[in-house]
Amino acid sequence: MKAIASVPNRVVSAIRRSFRQFLALPLATVIGFVGLSALVYLADGSWSGDRAPHGFAWLGALTGDRAALGSLLATVASSIVTVTSITFSLLLLAVQQGAGALTAQVTDQFMARRTNQLYFGYFVGLSVFVLTTLVTNTDYHRPVFAAALSLLLTALALCLIIVMIYNTIDQMRPEQIIQFIHDKVLEARGTDLDVLAATRRTTRRDWADRALVRSRESGYVVGLDLARVETALERHGDVEVEVLIALGTYRAVGDPVFRLRCGPGVVLDAEAQERIAEETLAAFAYDDGRDLQTSTAYGLHQLATIAWTSVSTSKSNPNPGLTVIQALRDIIAQWSRGEIEIRGDDGARIVYGDAAPVIATDALEAVIVVASESIQSQTLTEAVATLAILLRHVEAPTAGRLADVAHRALSSLGEHVLTRQLEAALHDLASALEERGFGSVAEEVARASAALAGSLGKLNSRSTRVPGTTS
Repeated sequence: MKAIASVPNRVVSAIRRSFRQFLALPLATVIGFVGLSALVYLADGSWSGDRAPHGFAWLGALTGDRAALGSLLATVASSIVTVTSITFSLLLLAVQQGAGALTAQVTDQFMARRTNQLYFGYFVGLSVFVLTTLVTNTDYHRPVFAAALSLLLTALALCLIIVMIYNTIDQMRPEQIIQFIHDKVLEARGTDLDVLAATRRTTRRDWADRALVRSRESGYVVGLDLARVETALERHGDVEVEVLIALGTYRAVGDPVFRLRCGPGVVLDAEAQERIAEETLAAFAYDDGRDLQTSTAYGLHQLATIAWTSVSTSKSNPNPGLTVIQALRDIIAQWSRGEIEIRGDDGARIVYGDAAPVIATDALEAVIVVASESIQSQTLTEAVATLAILLRHVEAPTAGRLADVAHRALSSLGEHVLTRQLEAALHDLASALEERGFGSVAEEVARASAALAGSLGKLNSRSTRVPGTTS
C-alpha cells in the first residue's frame, strides 16, 4: 500500500495548533494596534499646515513642534522596547525555574493562559504603534494625537508590568498550575463527547473480523473525520470500523490503528479492503504534538507527570502530588456518571471506546506507585482516602476500576510505616469496599493493614518494612 502523504497536513496542523495554543490573541492584539495607528494617523491629518483642531490647541503646545515630537517619540520607543525585552526575559526565566521545579508541562499552561497572551500582544503591539508614530512624524504630518496616545499607553504598560510580574509568579505556584490543567481537562472533555455521540461503544457480536489495519506514519493521532469514514463504509454494505486507539495516542509506523469487521454473508475482496483502509487511514489526522485544550489524555498525562516528578525522590515534594490527587478525584467524580449516561449512535459504523475515565484512574494508580518509592506516607494516605471517598458515590464501572486499583496498591504497602492517618485511611477504604460489594478486596486490605501493623515497634530497613517480604 502506498504511504499517505501527510506533510502538508502536518504543516497545517502545526499552524492551527500554534494559533490555538498561543499565537491567535497576541497577533490579533498587534493587528488591533496597527488598525489604531491607521485611525490615529487620519485624525492627526487635522494638524497639517500648522493648524490645530478646535479645542486641542493646548495639546499641540504641550507636545511641541516636529523636533520635540520626534525626540519624545524616540525616547518612548527606545524605552518601551528596552522594558519589553527585559521584562519578557525575566518572565521566561521565571517560567524556566518553574519548569525545573515541576516539569516542562509548566510551559504549556503558561502559554495557554489568555492573560499572558494579552500581555505579550499588548507590549509588542504598543512597540509597533510607537515606532509607526515615530516614522509618520514629518514636515507635513504632525502626529500630536498619536504622541499623546503613545504616552498614555506607555504609562499603562508600565503599570501592567507590576501586574504581569505578580501574575507570572502566582502562575508558577504548583496549585495554580495543576488547577489550570484540571480545568482544561474538563473543558477538553467536550471534544471526547462529540466523538462518542457519533459512534458506538461495542462491536456487533455476530460480525467477524476481516482485517487489521496498521499505521503508515508516525505521530500523535489528534483527529478523526467521522463523516469521511462513514461515507467510505456505506458503499460496502454491513461493514464497520473498530478504532483501537484513543485520540491523542502516539502511533509509530506499523502500530495497529483500527480493525475492519463485516456482517454475516458479507465478502470483502482484497481490492475493497484496500479502498476502505486507504480512505479510513486518510481520515485520521496526525500531528507532532498534542493540544492541552482539545486532548483530555494529554492533560491527564501532564497531571500524572507532575505528580510522579514531585512525589518521587528526584524532587521529594509531597505538596504538588497531594494537589494532583485532589484534582484527579474531582475529574473522576465528574466523569463517573457519564460512563453510564453517555449514549452513542446505535446506527453508526464506527466503534470507539471511551478511554478518558480509564486514563484518569490509571493516573491515580501511578501516584500510589510512586509514593512507595519515596515512602511519602501523607501522599499515600491522601490517595487511599480518595479511593474510599470515590467508592462511596461513583457509578459501577468507575467503582470496579477503583477497587482494582486498591487491590493492586496493596503490593506497595510494605515500603511504608503504618502511620495513624494511613491506618485510618486503610480502615475507611476497607469499609467503602465492603459497602460497594467488593468484599474480597476489603478483606485483603484489612489483612494487609494488619500485616503492616505487625512491623510497628520493630527496627526494619527501608526494603524490609514488613519482615519476611524481601530477602
